[in-house]
Amino acid sequence: MKEEIVVTADKRVSELMKEFNEVFNYLRLRLYTSEARLYIGVDTLTPYRVDIDKPICKVRVKSGLDGVISIDGSKTIGQLEDEFYNTFGLVAQVCYTMADGENFYTYKKEQDCMTLAQFNAQCEADGCIKGEWK
Repeated sequence: MKEEIVVTADKRVSELMKEFNEVFNYLRLRLYTSEARLYIGVDTLTPYRVDIDKPICKVRVKSGLDGVISIDGSKTIGQLEDEFYNTFGLVAQVCYTMADGENFYTYKKEQDCMTLAQFNAQCEADGCIKGEWK
């Protein structure tokens, strides 16, 4: 199984989402336009989702130099979200689905301080649904 995901501007959003879920089975990655930052934790972000059929270079806000983001289990959720915003101008949110089917975003400070591996393990222990990348 792949343990590191390399994100470049030419990677298709759907490909990134699928890879992320293959590495972190109980988590999902969602990308949104920069306007979504105003609504994290208070409202649904769905209206701000980027088109998952396009590559990141077609949906990003920041242009210029093409950055690269490396994702592995040691990266905290907060670091991942900051890197997406600083590199591509996109809001990244790590999501999970509880056993009852209810979806959640990680927006609490204690979640943002956890590594992706730690949070994935916590979601597994909590009985979250796995393999839901879309």
